[in-house]
Amino acid sequence: MGNGILTDGYPTMEEIKKANGWPTEERFAKGPVAVVECVQEIPCNPCENACPSHAICVGEPITRTPQVDREKCTGCGLCVAACSGLAIVVIDKTYSETEATVSFPFEYLPLPEKGMKVDALNRAGEYCCEGTIVRVMNPARNDHTAVVTMAVPKEYIDEVRTMRRLNLPEKGRGFEPVMPEGYIDDDVIVCRCEEVTAGEIRKAIREYKGESVTEIKRRVRAGMGLCQGRTCGKLVTRLIQEETGKQASEVRPSTDRPPVRPVTFGELAGTEEGGEDHE
Repeated sequence: MGNGILTDGYPTMEEIKKANGWPTEERFAKGPVAVVECVQEIPCNPCENACPSHAICVGEPITRTPQVDREKCTGCGLCVAACSGLAIVVIDKTYSETEATVSFPFEYLPLPEKGMKVDALNRAGEYCCEGTIVRVMNPARNDHTAVVTMAVPKEYIDEVRTMRRLNLPEKGRGFEPVMPEGYIDDDVIVCRCEEVTAGEIRKAIREYKGESVTEIKRRVRAGMGLCQGRTCGKLVTRLIQEETGKQASEVRPSTDRPPVRPVTFGELAGTEEGGEDHE
């Protein structure tokens, strides 16, 4: 079942249904439909802008989780590549009597080819079953995020969300877990929002004796992006541990300061809807 996205790094079905809802079996029976699994309230809405049918709504504030009008959704898949969090798939349970398809974002090379047999994995990266590649879409507008459509037995379709990379040995396995003591190479991007590497963070820790996440944030901007450290905070803590020998509990986290989410000047002034108009 899993413990949730904050503990395991991937959402549970309960979290998904609460944040984004879930298509009914009646809707699945009508054909392909987008399934959003974006459960964190972060300022992000490219999926909304990408949908030609206006079936996805984030609205205001921009930190709302996306909601899909499944009667408008055509399952075109444009939102799959547009989602910067890689948190949208398209499910088609009408593919055949025994198989359904999942269209998912895939940013690893080499890309699979139509007809290829691959390992289908669940949200945790665990092996579920064998899948068959139906289609690979990688037009220039996708900006190097290919959308791969894979057929799997219907009983696995609610769990399968990606495929195992092709250049890994030993078929029939999931992702290898990365142990906490494993070394993070200097060229690995830790803060994806601000594109800060592990090497830059290590340099800041050594040069400025940084022993808290906030100190590193001030020096190299790790955690100042759209996700506000939700993605990189634990990795920055881990790098501080490695460099200083401290325990995780001894590393001071980033200081959260109000407002805890982006707000407009109108909201601060109380002149927009939801606030009092003070003169």
